[in-house]
Amino acid sequence: MDTLAHRIKAARKYATLTQKQLADAAKVEQPLISQLETGKTLKTAYLAHIAKACRVSALWLATGEGVMVPSHIKGDGSMNLQKPWDDLNESHANVVEIQQPHRLAKEYPLISWVAAGSWQESCDNFAPGSADEWLLSTENAGPHGYWLEVKGNSMLPTFTPGMRILVRPEGFDLVSGKYYIAKLLDTGETTFKQFVRDAGVELLQPLNQAFPIIPITDNVRLIGQVIEAKLPPIF
Repeated sequence: MDTLAHRIKAARKYATLTQKQLADAAKVEQPLISQLETGKTLKTAYLAHIAKACRVSALWLATGEGVMVPSHIKGDGSMNLQKPWDDLNESHANVVEIQQPHRLAKEYPLISWVAAGSWQESCDNFAPGSADEWLLSTENAGPHGYWLEVKGNSMLPTFTPGMRILVRPEGFDLVSGKYYIAKLLDTGETTFKQFVRDAGVELLQPLNQAFPIIPITDNVRLIGQVIEAKLPPIF
């Protein structure tokens, strides 16, 4: 599957959708699906919606990396980021995943990036009704978990602007390859990046190579682990 056109067609076939059905699910015009599948256009603005409609990996669809249907993609297209983002490889082929007990869905507030920067100091005063929007999740983000809306392009192609990410602000471990929210103490900026530990050096790495890597120094404080991501509602 070395071209975008081939991957989109394969994803649609996997989901047993016609071009019209995929276009309706992704809220695009049918000719766009036809043009994408024939390579007549390389528009990528709608790939996240197409991936969700087909229940495949957005990373695989956009770049060809990983596998088409990673184990952490749920039936509703959201991603459980507590499992490693690196897709399953052949060494996992004979591993049977242990079924986890069913967890009741819980509402967490969708807050601003500014609020996230001071969340640990203010979350105890945050009650239902304090946020404009509360989103359900079956993931355990702890008593003070919250959602953020992805801003900017630094985490493309996996995390597109407008996606919602669920953050666990306490009781998390630092694991290389997983995703975290960090606060830059000198500027007060709050950022979303992948944590990487390489030869004893710790870094915050954007997925979009056009953006700089941030070394973790005394100026950087990791304030939460991202454990789930989902696309915003399509109206």
